[in-house]
Amino acid sequence: MLETNRLLIRNFVAEDTHSCLEGWGKDKKLGKYILGYPAEEKQMEAFVDAWSKNKNAWLILEKESKNCIGYVTIDIPYIQIEIGEIGYVIGERFQNRGYAFEALQCIIQEYLVKRDMYMIEAKYNICNMASGNLLKKLGFQFDGELRNRRIDIASGERKNLVICSITKEELKFKMCNCDLNRPYS
Repeated sequence: MLETNRLLIRNFVAEDTHSCLEGWGKDKKLGKYILGYPAEEKQMEAFVDAWSKNKNAWLILEKESKNCIGYVTIDIPYIQIEIGEIGYVIGERFQNRGYAFEALQCIIQEYLVKRDMYMIEAKYNICNMASGNLLKKLGFQFDGELRNRRIDIASGERKNLVICSITKEELKFKMCNCDLNRPYS
C-alpha cells in the first residue's frame, strides 16, 4: 500500500466492484475518452477482477472518507527496457481537488525512484486538455502526436493521440526544483 497526505493507494481486490461503481463508474463524462468504460455493474465486476490480478493496477481511496475516487495503472510490456505507460481515472465529483496530481506523483515516484524504472509515458486524446495540463504540471515532456488514433465516442470523429513522458533524471531535477508535496490547485 502507498500513502500520501490525503490518499491511500492500494492494489485492487475482488470486493472493490461496488465502491468503484459508486466512486467513478457511473460518471458519464469519464467514458468519453475511454473505449469500453465500465459503467455497468457486470462490466465493472469484470474490470475489477482483471485489475485485481495485476500488481501494477492501483485503487485510489480518499484517506479520510475511505471513498474510492479512482485508479491508476502502469503497463510495463517489456521490463527489460524499464519503461511503463501510466493510465488513470478520477471520479467526477473528486476532480479539481488535486487528487489526480497527488496520486500520479506518488505512483511516478514509486516506479521511477523506488522501482528504478527509466521512463514513464502517458497517452491522451488531444481534446482531453485536463489530462494534458496535469501531465505537464507533473513534469511530462511532449514526445509526439499520432494522428487519428482515438475515436470520440459521442460523435465517432477521429482525434489525435498525444504521447508524453518523464524520465527518472527529469523527475530528480523536478524534485530538486519544486515542492512536490504542495497541493495542486
